Amino acid sequence: MKKIFFLSVCSFSLLAFSCSSKEEKKQKAEDEGNLLAETQARFIKGIGEGLKGEGKDAAESVSEGAGEVYSGLNTGFDKSLIKVTVKKDPALEPFINLGRCGKYTNDTTGKTDVVVYTIFKQDYTGKLMVRGYDKENLEVGRVTQKVNYKEDDADYIEFEFDKRTPINLVSYFTIEKK
Repeated sequence: MKKIFFLSVCSFSLLAFSCSSKEEKKQKAEDEGNLLAETQARFIKGIGEGLKGEGKDAAESVSEGAGEVYSGLNTGFDKSLIKVTVKKDPALEPFINLGRCGKYTNDTTGKTDVVVYTIFKQDYTGKLMVRGYDKENLEVGRVTQKVNYKEDDADYIEFEFDKRTPINLVSYFTIEKK
């Protein structure tokens, strides 16, 4: 009888200690949630890697975001700025030279900005217009920006396109006086 009682107490104690407490269950659920989040992050990273080989436009979109996430603000901007071709209207020749030009998605607005590094050869006050053209030389969007610069000024001027502009179809941009 003592032996049965002893075995019953031991079995009950072992059973009681093997049950998870509320805190242990919460911790287990939290650990499983963290694992799921990490797995999804790796999955998304894998998609980005796969797109690099599959589609140039899609890979550019992924690299824009990745550049800002993995780099500091300045280097992230630099890496996320995708080079674009901007042709200068001959009427602007006496006023400006163009430097680096690119595009990126503005995190605040979700719109695509075309950034034109502009070097002013003489004073210029007025409007500049950037137009985007597709492969068939059809205009797909335009943006006008007021500017006021002095001779020898230089600046990255941002031209923010409407969300509806199919910016990934743009083959080249032009900049002109408005």
